[in-house]
Amino acid sequence: MQTITRTLTASAHVAVAVRLKDPERETVARRNLAEAQIADAIDRALATAPALNPRQIKTLSALLRTRGQR
Repeated sequence: MQTITRTLTASAHVAVAVRLKDPERETVARRNLAEAQIADAIDRALATAPALNPRQIKTLSALLRTRGQR
């Protein structure tokens, strides 16, 4: 499963950064982990949902661009 690998890999990078006590590397790793988790959630939702119409896609894209602040 790609989604499991994506999240586990990102999580491992966070762990390495924490162990190395590298704040800059940890910040990047945590950002990448958040991306992986969001992508996994989207993948799971789209796997079971009917196709979205263009308006719905635009709404969801706007949520990502604005960090959920409408």
